[in-house]
Amino acid sequence: MLSTQAKQLMQQYKTQFMQDCAERAPKLTAFIQEILQGRHWFFSDENKSFAQAVALIMEYDYQDFSVCGWLRNQNGSYLGDRIIDFPEECLPKFDADVEDEIYGLGQDENEEDEEDEVWDAVDDFYSGLHEYFSHWFANCFRTAAQNTASTLPAYFSVHDTNSYTNLATMQEELCDDIAEKFGWTSFWQD
Repeated sequence: MLSTQAKQLMQQYKTQFMQDCAERAPKLTAFIQEILQGRHWFFSDENKSFAQAVALIMEYDYQDFSVCGWLRNQNGSYLGDRIIDFPEECLPKFDADVEDEIYGLGQDENEEDEEDEVWDAVDDFYSGLHEYFSHWFANCFRTAAQNTASTLPAYFSVHDTNSYTNLATMQEELCDDIAEKFGWTSFWQD
């Protein structure tokens, strides 16, 4: 059985994560407003500009919730000279290894049922954090888009996945379907 101490630890991390998100929401919203206004993008090629963007793609790292984004044009090519990394002060901090900490609390690793229960609890914990983070980020994005009257289609997902959330509709869309919608050869361009 998962110990009370392990449950408390996971609740503590969840509460801290949610508080961190709430405190950083104004900074994230402000940064998104700036990128939707064309700031923070770098174009060394004078034939490329923010005005050519038909979609903004953003993704986050599963482990530390760092976020990056890039623009795509009507041909599916990347715009700009680099991917934008969202500033750390805009995003919640999470650098705990919950699995190791829970096992460090003396869970009985030799009992298969208990080990499965710990894994299930850890999976549920991370799934909950990711769901919360995705909704929080989407809400910040929608507020920023409203504040800037942006109609730029935007997609958001965890890194290395085959679908992204359309932030206008909050619906999951497969990468191939997104590419087809814009007439791109492929979602992923080399």
